[in-house]
Amino acid sequence: MSDSNDVRMEDWSRLQREVARLRVLVILALLAVIALAALSLWRKPGTSTRTDTILRAQGLVITDAKGHDRILIGAPVPASNDRTRKDDASDGIIFLGATGADRLALGQLPSLHIGGKTYKRHGGDSYGVTLYDDKGSERGGMAYMGSGRVGIALDRGAPPYEAVGLMVDDTRNFAGMYISYGDPKARGPAFELGTDAGSVHAQFGGKDGLPRARLNVDGTAKPAWQFNDAAQATKVAQNP
Repeated sequence: MSDSNDVRMEDWSRLQREVARLRVLVILALLAVIALAALSLWRKPGTSTRTDTILRAQGLVITDAKGHDRILIGAPVPASNDRTRKDDASDGIIFLGATGADRLALGQLPSLHIGGKTYKRHGGDSYGVTLYDDKGSERGGMAYMGSGRVGIALDRGAPPYEAVGLMVDDTRNFAGMYISYGDPKARGPAFELGTDAGSVHAQFGGKDGLPRARLNVDGTAKPAWQFNDAAQATKVAQNP
């Protein structure tokens, strides 16, 4: 009888040890499951287990020390309550001034913005750099336009219009520049300089938009000067 009881006590002790061991294993298994579940929730589906060093986001807003939006980055740029303009959704980077006005744009060119009004920009889908004054009016920039042109322009501020421009046009194999009069009522540029595959010309124009003096060089012949008074300039314009 006592031998039987001893066996039962040994079996009971062994069973307790096994139960304790199983309890530890179950706890460890539960902790492992919880850790795997948390990891799967933290990592996006389809991502590799390797550490990802690339930050991916559709938009990013950088604020200043006072919490005001100052740099907008996105495709398109994120909407901002601090930004004065509410009509732009271009892809790129927009730098805002302290008042919320656009000061610099990089990437896809926003629509033309002058004096608080927005105008359609011609030239197709264009990318480059746009400069703005402290009120958010465009004052110049550099861009490649979808029409096949590369251009640089600097604008006058009052009233706003182009003052100096450089352009390369692939479709015409043309490269040139112009300088406008300080009078916005002038009908044409004051000076033009342009080249193509075999010639170059420099032209001074009147405020009426008609050519007054022109130097032509075709690359092989002697340079040819042409001077026009108002009547002659009109004839030249009618029969270029």
